[in-house]
Amino acid sequence: MPGPLDHLTVIELATEMPVAIAGMLLSDHGADVVKVEPRGGACFVHELSRKSWDRSKRSVELDVNDAADLASLRGLLQGADIFIHALEEREAEALGLDAASLGRDFPELVVCVLTAYGADTPFADRPRGESLAAALLGTMVDRSSSFRPGPVYLGHPALHYGQAFLGVIGALAAVRVRRHNGTGQKVEASLLDAMLAQSPMNNWWQEEGISYIKAGDSGAMDRFGKTRLVTGMFECADGLFLQIHTGGQGGFKGAMDILGFGDRVQRVTAPEMSVPLSDDEYNIARVEIFDAFKSKTRAEWIALFQAADVAALPVLEPAEVLLDDQVEFVGQRIAMPDPDFGTIYQAAPAVRFSNAPCATPRPAPAVGADNGALGDLIARRRAELVKQGEPVGRPLEGVRVVDFSSFFAVGYGGRLLSDLGADVIKVETPDGDQMRPLPDCFDAAQRGKRDMVLNLKTPEALEAALKLVAQADVVTHNLRPGKADKLGIGYEALSKINPRLIYCYLPGYGSKGPKSLLKSFAPLVSGWTGLLYEGGGEGNPPTRAVFGNEDYNNGFLGAAGILMGLEHRSVTGKGDYLEIPQLHSSLWTTSEHFLDADKKVVYGFRLDKEQAGYNALDRIYQTSDGWVCVCCRQDDRFAALAKAVGHPEWLGDPRFATPRGRADHDAVLLDALKSFFAGRTSADAFALLDAARASCEIVRETSWVREALWQDWAVNSNRVIENLDSMYGHVRQFGSFMHFSATPGFAKGSAPRLGEHTRQILAEIGYSESEIDALIDSGKAMQAADVKGRIQSRVSAA
Repeated sequence: MPGPLDHLTVIELATEMPVAIAGMLLSDHGADVVKVEPRGGACFVHELSRKSWDRSKRSVELDVNDAADLASLRGLLQGADIFIHALEEREAEALGLDAASLGRDFPELVVCVLTAYGADTPFADRPRGESLAAALLGTMVDRSSSFRPGPVYLGHPALHYGQAFLGVIGALAAVRVRRHNGTGQKVEASLLDAMLAQSPMNNWWQEEGISYIKAGDSGAMDRFGKTRLVTGMFECADGLFLQIHTGGQGGFKGAMDILGFGDRVQRVTAPEMSVPLSDDEYNIARVEIFDAFKSKTRAEWIALFQAADVAALPVLEPAEVLLDDQVEFVGQRIAMPDPDFGTIYQAAPAVRFSNAPCATPRPAPAVGADNGALGDLIARRRAELVKQGEPVGRPLEGVRVVDFSSFFAVGYGGRLLSDLGADVIKVETPDGDQMRPLPDCFDAAQRGKRDMVLNLKTPEALEAALKLVAQADVVTHNLRPGKADKLGIGYEALSKINPRLIYCYLPGYGSKGPKSLLKSFAPLVSGWTGLLYEGGGEGNPPTRAVFGNEDYNNGFLGAAGILMGLEHRSVTGKGDYLEIPQLHSSLWTTSEHFLDADKKVVYGFRLDKEQAGYNALDRIYQTSDGWVCVCCRQDDRFAALAKAVGHPEWLGDPRFATPRGRADHDAVLLDALKSFFAGRTSADAFALLDAARASCEIVRETSWVREALWQDWAVNSNRVIENLDSMYGHVRQFGSFMHFSATPGFAKGSAPRLGEHTRQILAEIGYSESEIDALIDSGKAMQAADVKGRIQSRVSAA
């Protein structure tokens, strides 16, 4: 299919959902993805999510435990660029599909492995499953339920999407290395890595406990303490829900004026979030605000907030946003023929390329639709590899990114690239990024980068920026539509200076359209695209918050899109304009849902009303003293579970002979399993199931993520880094999330000071010492006075 990756062949060994999702991201953008399925398909093949996650792919059926079929798989790998699978190390070794064997037999192949926890962690021997990982790692208590006590099943598959993103970013980075070094390698990203990768914004350790957000329930209304910020969900007079976010200078005061509290809330001239709330302001923002929202309808409130440039969006069900005028204007809703619904409506490919546009996806294939073409597929060979440039030691060594963005999402994508070896230069205004007052959040997005300050409103500073761009590979920003052009850093201007430039624009909604000029902050777009209804459960109102949001997802997608652009440039020699709005990344991370022919919402799968799981075999169960999670949908896992819970007769019952049959008779299994767990302690139930190899975990009811910051294995694997002398003092924070066998990334450093590297960077692009002095003395550029020691940063929710 057309797109930036139309020269790549991908083999997807399809036994786990994140593998399918990663394959979708690649196939959406042009890669030829061959889905290798077990005969009859995997345990989730009958689910509606296939209509999205497997679109545009080919499907062949092969049993990898059969010698002849395994040989056919190896034949497919002979002509492939990327092989994605979810085999654990011991499984891969038994099949001869481990990294050493594949590296010997297919030296140019990039092997992307999406494991449960990784072989270098304490959990390497535990069974995989998103729900099991969420239970084991304490993610089910990240956001508490609005409806019942106890842990909550995630509802939104954030770990699956996060793992797929990491896998694609890693695989494309390894493809770049192959062009330089001539060989492929293994790239690994686990469900554990996906959890850590969606945690840095709210989780670090700082010696004095400074944090912009309180530890504990991340959905609690008082989680921001006295930070001058409101972001949350509110019920309106008509029973409908909206979210607001008061980020951006004047947003908090503007929102309070609209809500009728203007006479009690001070106007702040400094960056608003740097000034703590008074006691009365705290009571307004954390208590009184709820009743205030019940005085008008949702539509009335949204109109008022958006007119005042305060970020506000409705909370909708998944896929409902496909009917929005902005989605329709940009062509992001596509119609596809479907054998079950006649027509379905899905979101278009998430990354828009100007010079390498993607085709409208094809419907997902039937299982084995391409069995007849297997011989031809095996006979294919990839194009001869031509090395480009010098060998590299890190995946993105030699790539320079110039980032003109502010806030979290774009910066986080750049931070991921920095961790893989790119030289990421953050260019700020003299006032600095508005997120700088939030130290942990800012550090999470900007760690490892270099920083310079230029006043782009002056011709001399703009000239310096243009000289910097002339030597860059990538430019990123999220400025409001039209502002980059006014500043002189729009695509047309920069592409003339540097025709090989990958120009990546990541706005909230798009460069054009009825909502293009609105403010966008997480988690508003997540709620708009359905995540809060996903987490609420069937028949319930939306929940206050879920794990995962569009800031992380837009950062992930931005990094992936940039790597797609660089790969396409390596083939064509030309740069490109990429547009990756938060709207697009949020639609993509709810892609399991769609609209039917009547444009009604269809859930790909749905959390139950109890917020306990998707079905009886993938669910948390209450015991006499806690909760246990089971994930036993596959035939072998179901057999182990049936024996462990004292129902061996299930194995001979035709109702339960197949995954689809078990789904059709879910209520019978649910009643029996509820009774089994209710009469036992969590420890006793776990011992019985685990001994029988029925995949399960005790649900951890305390947070684990901050404990990981102090564990030696996490430091040794570069998942955690320590900085004794950052601008915030002694800190520990999360590091690398992708692991390369030949050219490892290496996370390091804390966030840069404002203007910390201005002199250094200006010298690199040809300015003399006297010219640099003149720019700084005139205020057109700025160099940090001190580059060591603590800065004054006391913003804290605690």
